[in-house]
Amino acid sequence: MSSPATERYSQILDQIISSFDLSHDFGRKGAYEAALDYARQNLIEDPNCNEFLLAAAKRLGFAAVTRETLESRVKLPKEAWLDVWISDEDDEVALTGTREGIQYLIELLTQLRDSGDPDQHIHLDRGALPMTENSANLVLFKEEETWFTGVAGEGAAEYPQREIDPKSIYAIQFIHYPPDDLPISAHKLYRVLKVEEDDGHSSTIKEFTDGTESRYYKFAFIADNDERFTYTFHLDDPAVNYFTHREILSLAMKAV
Repeated sequence: MSSPATERYSQILDQIISSFDLSHDFGRKGAYEAALDYARQNLIEDPNCNEFLLAAAKRLGFAAVTRETLESRVKLPKEAWLDVWISDEDDEVALTGTREGIQYLIELLTQLRDSGDPDQHIHLDRGALPMTENSANLVLFKEEETWFTGVAGEGAAEYPQREIDPKSIYAIQFIHYPPDDLPISAHKLYRVLKVEEDDGHSSTIKEFTDGTESRYYKFAFIADNDERFTYTFHLDDPAVNYFTHREILSLAMKAV
């Protein structure tokens, strides 16, 4: 951002946040939402919009949201809070939200329901609005009935294939139960160090019998114990998510 623009947006930001108490999280949250509202209403067509959003995020201690995301995302209402609690003993999950938080979740699910993109999914991360600092991470997916039943539709010869270049995979995530012999956690992202083709007969493999055998690849990554592991996964296994570097950067820029 040029010097005049920097000074101008700094002054605008000062005016926006002046009425908020920044000594606590609720005040900073309100100030950040006010800054997002200003950008949404006044800066969508401004080439320096992303710089303003970045400056607001840095000033108030939140992850930055881009103009492109601001245009397409469901607007986060004020007083929206969500918390996901997972019991270690009772195998129970509790989702708690304010009225505004629950309404926000409803709108996100509606957007996901109506999306025509088969790879569309939504991340709500701990400590990023509207999730609390103590919440578990929440990921929302939409799948066809066959994902749950395991029964393919009539005439289906094989499981639907993802359109992804294995060499472009930058990180992996395990949605359901990870392999027992790996020190890894569900829903956590793991940086992929190397990807190689595999024949599907490795001794360290997560089998996916519904997929084409040629779609197995060997991944090297650092597990929770900081050791490097090599394991084979199927590209079309719905229990494993794959992310490109661009997708990871996009997720990192999302504030909500």
